[in-house]
Amino acid sequence: MSNSTDVKLKAGLVPLTTLTFSGADLDQVQKQLARKKAEAPALFNNLPCVLDLSGLEAVDLAALKDICRNSGLLAVAVKNCPEALLPQLSTLQLADLGRGQTKQAPATTQNTVKNQTVTEEKPQRAVKVHSANVRSGQQLYFDGDLFILGMVSAGAEVIATGDIHIYGALRGRALAGAKGDEAAVISAQQFEAELVAVAGQYKLFEDQHEQHKQAVVIQLNQSAVDDSANLNIMGVS
Repeated sequence: MSNSTDVKLKAGLVPLTTLTFSGADLDQVQKQLARKKAEAPALFNNLPCVLDLSGLEAVDLAALKDICRNSGLLAVAVKNCPEALLPQLSTLQLADLGRGQTKQAPATTQNTVKNQTVTEEKPQRAVKVHSANVRSGQQLYFDGDLFILGMVSAGAEVIATGDIHIYGALRGRALAGAKGDEAAVISAQQFEAELVAVAGQYKLFEDQHEQHKQAVVIQLNQSAVDDSANLNIMGVS
């Protein structure tokens, strides 16, 4: 009796972090990535990413990929690739995602193609409930949505590939959407964080701010035009 192995290909939406560059100075790119890694090291743990090559006509693509890899980022694809760099993609094992932003499907839950109805469904996330405080020096990671029924102390770090909901004070670091999920959110009953991040976009807090000690919800600002406005932090009454 012989065993058979089936291999199936399934289409799916996998969120990826995109790196954009304001110039082709690789020394500056390396310094910027080193600084960002020092501020949020958990984000740079073999994180798959897309390189947006808009305006980088003469960049050393192999060197750029190596710089990303040495920083803990795995470049798997490019978009907006200049014509001159296209021949290098196969050698560097980088996929070409074309140009511009990925177009969204029409605003409907179903698409009809040749009298067949195709329904797009988001994958279900796993859920973990942590019924304790996360103490200083501890790191808690979960592949899915993370619920913490306690506080996250200063010097502690909680990381999830999905949402993070903290039913207590957030005084340490919280990093949601750790694999690039831009729809991930962070919520906390008392906001005193050192750092928060969603899908690789992060914000440091060194001084008191408007939402200090408030209940908040944090999500990615899709319309931000610069890194200083990449996260929306909204008070919850």
